[in-house]
Amino acid sequence: MLRAAKCGRLAAPATVRQGAAPRRVLASGAPSGASGAGAGPPPPTPNLRLACFGAGAAGGSLGGLVGLGGGAVMVPLMTSFAGMSQHAAVGTSSAAVAMTGICGWASFSCAGAVDLPAAAAVAVTAMLGARLGARLTARYSSVQLARVFAYYQLAVAPLVPLKSWLVKNRRGADPAPDTVEGALVLASGAPVADTGEGALANSAGALASDAVGAGRASEPANTGGWGGESDTGGGPRARELLLLSALGAGAGVASGLFGIGGGMVVTPGLCLLTDLPYTVVLGTTLAAMIPPSLVSAVTHSQMGNLAFAAALPLGIGAGLGAFAGGQIAVRVPEEPLQIFFTLFLAYMGGSKLRALRGK
Repeated sequence: MLRAAKCGRLAAPATVRQGAAPRRVLASGAPSGASGAGAGPPPPTPNLRLACFGAGAAGGSLGGLVGLGGGAVMVPLMTSFAGMSQHAAVGTSSAAVAMTGICGWASFSCAGAVDLPAAAAVAVTAMLGARLGARLTARYSSVQLARVFAYYQLAVAPLVPLKSWLVKNRRGADPAPDTVEGALVLASGAPVADTGEGALANSAGALASDAVGAGRASEPANTGGWGGESDTGGGPRARELLLLSALGAGAGVASGLFGIGGGMVVTPGLCLLTDLPYTVVLGTTLAAMIPPSLVSAVTHSQMGNLAFAAALPLGIGAGLGAFAGGQIAVRVPEEPLQIFFTLFLAYMGGSKLRALRGK
């Protein structure tokens, strides 16, 4: 009897420990075991939905303005204000990034600022990389993933304004057009020194003449004519698309691993590897991120990292913001927006590293 009583007293703490372990796991947002996969998403509340809508609107609008999916904005906002774990924020952001891409693509397509062949070349390999990146998240804890993401933000922050400088140096004396209208005039090859109405008319006439003479469609974005090398053989255009396919693989891994659209990789790459005007680069990037983001979202959903209750308001906010941002981007110069976004990325990355100090 005495021995049985002792066994009963010893067994009770073990029962408490077994029951307490899941509560500790859920509170920390870490995986059961040490696998690094995210725990279940937080319960849906009005505050959660409002915070996710605001995060989506902020990420979508900034993404539409500078050609990014907005995940670099949405993920830290969801972890900071919506109380989501890093894994759940990354998985849920993937679904919202797809909405950013769809609405941003529609917005830029209204201005003819999308190169569909280039977008397809990036998207095909990006879909494969996105699944790989999503699977890699299971190898990291929430703290490790957050730290890597913070370093990633700091690393790519200078690329946003740097890409304009690289394009201007690569193209020599030809200025990068600030709007789609300027890109059309520059693509015509007509003189642009005279800014009067007569010069604009001559430029438009030269563009129409060239299009008719070459037998091309009136929208260069849908024919691959933006790059100036729209051959169908193994010429410069084919090599350009091959390089963009390699670029897409890296962008896909980043999309799945960090819950972003991969625009931080694709946008500078398009500037360096093609002669696309800047506004067309933005529209093409947004179109290219749609398939890999969908693949990433499905993969994260299978892994239990997608909070469906948060994905809906996040996606609505991202879609509305992306369409509005795209409409603004095709009409105004981008330099102030690039500088602001760079400072924002640097601030978010630095703040996250300070918060993770000692962990």
